[in-house]
Amino acid sequence: SLNERIQHGALLVGFAILVLTGFALKFPDAWWVVPIRDISPVMFELRGILHRIAGVAMVLASLYHVYYVFFVPRGKQLLRDMLPESRDISGVIGVLKYNLGFSSMKPRFGRFSYVEKAEYWALIWGTFVMAATGFILWFDNTFIGLLTKLGWDVARTIHYYEAWLATLAIIVWHLYFVMFSPDTYPLNVAFWKGTLTEEEMREEHPLELEEIRRREAIEQVTEEQIQENEITNEVSK
Repeated sequence: SLNERIQHGALLVGFAILVLTGFALKFPDAWWVVPIRDISPVMFELRGILHRIAGVAMVLASLYHVYYVFFVPRGKQLLRDMLPESRDISGVIGVLKYNLGFSSMKPRFGRFSYVEKAEYWALIWGTFVMAATGFILWFDNTFIGLLTKLGWDVARTIHYYEAWLATLAIIVWHLYFVMFSPDTYPLNVAFWKGTLTEEEMREEHPLELEEIRRREAIEQVTEEQIQENEITNEVSK
């Protein structure tokens, strides 16, 4: 839906800003940071402001998403479809067998495969960890008093390595499945259009396509029955 695409777009922009401004602090002499830093003495201070603004925006977007999946009907269905199932394990095994040549049959998935579910829950966990540790780093004077310097250093270390994990997951994992995978190359544009072609559905989400067709068939039969009943009532009058 448009709502979900806007959420995804906000996440994409916020994440990109956080990555760039965060690593610019950690690696101030990197080749891509120096030209920006040398533009003006205030650029590095602006980096910190942008990082905090993007962090707050991502937290607010995350809180909205929590509301969306718990109180909006479509969001509730999204959450139900994202819950792990026993068939996800068989899906992992089936993909391994197919990719290694032990099976000629490609596993069939519904609305979300185990890959998409793993990405979603990794995002939830990563956002929580980064928000919590980022908050500690932001208000350092307060939290050094509460957690001691050692506790603050632990939070900083977790924040740094979780940032690397999240960045590499997006570059190596997510971008592969939406851009470089043979099934989606050169780009899966569902994030922009909100739709997939029937061919894409048949390739990536065949079980969901079957469910959509089943519902359409039921709706058509129901509509025909209603029309027949109306005709019968007219005749009886």
